Amino acid sequence: MRRILLVLAACLALLAITDGWLRQHQAEQLRLDATLMPLVADSQIVPERVGRMDLKFDADLAYAFVREGDLWRFPAYHNAVAHADRLERLLQLTLSSQGTLYTSDPALHSSAGMTQPTLQIDLYDRGGAPLTQLQFAGPLPGPAGTESYARIAGTDTVLHLHADPISVVGRGRPPMLDPHLLPRSLSLGALVEIEVEGEGGWRLQRVAALRPETTGPMPPTADQRYRWLLHRGTRIDSCRSGSVAAYLGFLRKVRVDGLTSTRQPASEGSASTRLRLTDEEGVVDELRVAGADPTTGSTLVHNQRAAIQALVAARRAVWLTPPASTFLDSLIAPTPFDRALQDDAGATP
Repeated sequence: MRRILLVLAACLALLAITDGWLRQHQAEQLRLDATLMPLVADSQIVPERVGRMDLKFDADLAYAFVREGDLWRFPAYHNAVAHADRLERLLQLTLSSQGTLYTSDPALHSSAGMTQPTLQIDLYDRGGAPLTQLQFAGPLPGPAGTESYARIAGTDTVLHLHADPISVVGRGRPPMLDPHLLPRSLSLGALVEIEVEGEGGWRLQRVAALRPETTGPMPPTADQRYRWLLHRGTRIDSCRSGSVAAYLGFLRKVRVDGLTSTRQPASEGSASTRLRLTDEEGVVDELRVAGADPTTGSTLVHNQRAAIQALVAARRAVWLTPPASTFLDSLIAPTPFDRALQDDAGATP
């Protein structure tokens, strides 16, 4: 009987020790699972080092973006300008993301989608040397938005990120191209002069407006501080500020239907009109507008600062250089510029 009691006591002691070890291991695992870990531990990989970014969706769907000064370009499509703000946000998000451990077991990679990741991002430095390859799977529903699984390609550790780089990329294929004739990534301040060179040319000039002797408590608006003059030869007329504002908005919003080779001058085979836009910092954007192509209905417009040769539907391109009389009359809503932009919804390079 005594021997049985000793065996039982030993078994109880062993069970107590095993239970304590299991509890400690479970607590350690919970602590590890709750600890935020960086996806990219190498602090040397900062966004400024990256000169090229390849986005891969599968073996046959890959897009390479190259940094060019403050711009990001997509060389595979006539060196198109990309949305630099979105690419920089994607870089910042991927390089600074943290997550909790999902698994370090290769057998569980398929459950996280890592055998066929949704997106792979390959980063290269400005000299073309590889920096890292990051893989993402998702998106996953989360309490504050979509999330994703992520790992460095070739490693076993998979993190659960409370962020979703895949959603930043978007659904466009190719993604993140800037469809505007005046790309948003090329800074252009408030315009002070617009000049059309060619037949029927004119020049718009912004000048300071006369200030009233007495002013109210509110600061003056731009319309109250400035007015626009229309120059045609030796004649100078005062413009309707609303009509000029509609034109300025049109210039910034107009999109292209596509791009063509920048090596083909816009004036080749047809007369061209030169449109010069100057902002208050002296930055000049120059557009060379050629005649409409009777086959496609598009007009060739060469943006010299962006170095892109754009195809713009003729019904929109005609309002890049409107008749001078447009600025002397009040425009009825929707203005001709509004109507031209309404045809713009599906335009994308």
